Amino acid sequence: MSTGTTIYVDAVCDLFHFGHVEFFARARALGDRLIVGLLSDADAATYKPQPILTHAERVAVVKGCRHVDLVLEEPAPLHCTRAFLDAIGAAFCCHGDDMPPEELAFWYADLIGSGRLRTVPYSAGISSRGIIARVVERAREGTLRPGSTL
Repeated sequence: MSTGTTIYVDAVCDLFHFGHVEFFARARALGDRLIVGLLSDADAATYKPQPILTHAERVAVVKGCRHVDLVLEEPAPLHCTRAFLDAIGAAFCCHGDDMPPEELAFWYADLIGSGRLRTVPYSAGISSRGIIARVVERAREGTLRPGSTL
């Protein structure tokens, strides 16, 4: 690791959870500074369910993570490029290793060719969709009541 290396991650981070925290910690360990860009609600909805939290709410939550040095206020680009990394001063973009190579190539083709994409282990067992499923299940069981805590 060289001194002053900035790592960038793009993410959705809907319903922020420990898997996100672990991902940021692993990405941050690749360099000296971590910048996070969050996709817009509309861009996220092009490949996964519409986020429950708004972009502004997700930015506010991620700003509280101790592994993150900067959260971009404007939505992240849907496809990260070398030009974007250069514009924000980042050496690399980082993603979880849960994505097959062909998907990585779709989203990060410009970075792969230049060696500017890194992957870190994915935190299996936790996801925003999984949390939503648990909430729905508890609501169906009647164990989740309006105004109650999870």
